[in-house]
Amino acid sequence: MDFLLSTKILERARQVILNADKEITVISPNFDYDFASLLLDRASRGINTTIITSNPDWASWFENKKKSYGMDEINELMKEREKHKREQVRLMRLRIITPAILTAVGVSAFFLIYKVLNTSVYVSVLPLIILIIISAYAVMRFQKRIAELNSTIAIQQQSLDQRLQETSNIRQEIQKNLKCFLNPSVYFTLVYNGDEGFVTSLPLSDDSKNEKVSFYEKIKKEEVDYVVRLLSNPS
Repeated sequence: MDFLLSTKILERARQVILNADKEITVISPNFDYDFASLLLDRASRGINTTIITSNPDWASWFENKKKSYGMDEINELMKEREKHKREQVRLMRLRIITPAILTAVGVSAFFLIYKVLNTSVYVSVLPLIILIIISAYAVMRFQKRIAELNSTIAIQQQSLDQRLQETSNIRQEIQKNLKCFLNPSVYFTLVYNGDEGFVTSLPLSDDSKNEKVSFYEKIKKEEVDYVVRLLSNPS
């Protein structure tokens, strides 16, 4: 048995997890997000990952990721796409409403100036011509922006479809490879990858502000199998 600083132990835990090529067994009373994400990544890459923890929040997090992995990113992509679609619909409406309003105002101005003020036709028609020009310019700008949005939405849809397929494949791998058990009896940490591993009193939660000294001892596969059987079937 050795006694090591917490930073050394946590770094060795990362290395053991990263060096896994077929299986990982991790038992710990607590995790931080980096370690939890690392384990999730290993499971998504086809590595059989067994996790046992006494923390119900992390147990729920791992189980939820089997169904929800990547959904936050998917929802963000969908929000961006819907935002551009709403802008597109608004501009398409403005493309119709703007010239109609400006033309109506121009015609009203023509009759007002020509009939009420008794000015010549050439002077009276000037506001109408100006408003028609403004209307045409506005329609051109709307059309240009709508075309840009069409292109953006098409790219976003393609990216969304691709990401949906990718996350679906990853979720299938996680569901197949990740096993998580909740056991309130876990007060220690064990990390093992099929070839090497260790047991320690330090949880897999990196708190660099509070350096600690904890025991560290290498562990054999037979011992790991026994502990896993004991904790995954507490009855």
